[in-house]
Amino acid sequence: MKIEIVKTNYKTEVDALIIPVFVDDAQALARIDGMVGGTLRDELVKSEFSAELGQKIMVRGRDKVKASNVVLLGAGEKSRYKTETLRRLGGEISKIADDNYFSRVAIELPKNSTGNVRALAEGLWLSEYRFNKYKETSETPKLKQALLLLKNPNINHERALQGAALAVLGTTFARDLVNEPSNKMRPKEIVQIAREIEASTSQINARIFTKKELEEDGFGAINAVSAGSYTEPYLIHLVYRPDKGKVRKKIALLGKGITFDSGGISLKPAEKMSNMKADMAGAATLLGLFRVLPILELQVEIHAVLPVCENMLSNKGVKPGDVIKSYSGKTIEILNTDAEGRVILADGLSYISKKIMPQTIIEFSTLTGACLVALGENIAAIMTKSAKLKRDLLRASRRCGEKLWPLPLEQDYKKKMESDIADIKNISLDRWAGAIMGGLFLAEFVPPEIEFAHIDIAGPSFFEKSTISYIPSGGSGYGVRLLLEYLRIVSQ
Repeated sequence: MKIEIVKTNYKTEVDALIIPVFVDDAQALARIDGMVGGTLRDELVKSEFSAELGQKIMVRGRDKVKASNVVLLGAGEKSRYKTETLRRLGGEISKIADDNYFSRVAIELPKNSTGNVRALAEGLWLSEYRFNKYKETSETPKLKQALLLLKNPNINHERALQGAALAVLGTTFARDLVNEPSNKMRPKEIVQIAREIEASTSQINARIFTKKELEEDGFGAINAVSAGSYTEPYLIHLVYRPDKGKVRKKIALLGKGITFDSGGISLKPAEKMSNMKADMAGAATLLGLFRVLPILELQVEIHAVLPVCENMLSNKGVKPGDVIKSYSGKTIEILNTDAEGRVILADGLSYISKKIMPQTIIEFSTLTGACLVALGENIAAIMTKSAKLKRDLLRASRRCGEKLWPLPLEQDYKKKMESDIADIKNISLDRWAGAIMGGLFLAEFVPPEIEFAHIDIAGPSFFEKSTISYIPSGGSGYGVRLLLEYLRIVSQ
């Protein structure tokens, strides 16, 4: 879809003029009614339109409006309006276009701000995403062009549109990776994607640890989790360095890359196991970010570490009761082979702490079903001891619309992971506070001088059914836009 910013003009010939309106905004309704020769009043009387978010009413264009149709789109209560409202309206507009075969529309923005331009463009572009790679026939979005009507457009609005395009590019790249079936997106394919990203720019370099190197260098946790699969494991280390200027900060990102999670010997139930191809969503998020990083020209050194492997079961696989030695030197008693994500991430965290030594580590993983139970499918959990890191990430979350909610790293619960025969157990023996227990386990592998945040994306990384207008079912690409906003904050 092509999106253009133009000066407000109701005489433009389009299939539809779309105007967001707020609840109880009688003045706006009267203005629009006057534009279409009083025909809106009759439709309002006949319908139950109240301008609740996503609600719509349509009349024919006439008099002052050249558009074939005029669509009033509910924006909800004005007091609750935020940029996320426009993202969701962008998704609703795409549905309206599909339902009515509109290929060209004009959209009047409720406020003349760069944030509104960016949010609406993101909603429009993200909602047109389709993963049709393996379908013989498939539908394509009907909307081909959207004109954003502004009273006083300027260069900053154009820059906002460019920012939206980058965010969407990274997000859809991550969506594609998550949506690929696990027989097409194995560890070696992720390595190939990392190599392609490296080859696209001089600012990114990659170091790939093979199975042999992982064994020689003591990555015992990754080797243990991957032992039951015939596919070989890897550790991918990508680094972005600015071309010029002083580096203001060194940040490391860690993403869980389990390309398929059977649960190992602690086998998952058959129901929904097909969705376990999405257990590499954390790694996909970081690859989506690195896909667009060079274009941003940030003065921040950014490392991305991706432990990638399968968690399968065989006579070579790790068993409940086994003890393994991690890269840190700490031993881990494996009580449940389906708590494998935290195990490979332990090696990733130790590698980052020893070899990269950043000021900050932010880790993304589809770690626990308990997080999904606690927060549902729309919200990720953030766990950190750093007040500043939490503040910056929550601020980024509010800006981009990717929701975060803080959970505590409750130190009293650490006792539940004490082992009689090893340094730590990979799970506690009761079922309480499962999401927090995962965060506490990971924090054990980060030295206190490094600020660390664990983000559990088990809920919003993959939607079995779409619940947000601009996010279709399947991989959501959650985290790319969050990281882009966070990096803008810390690079200022």
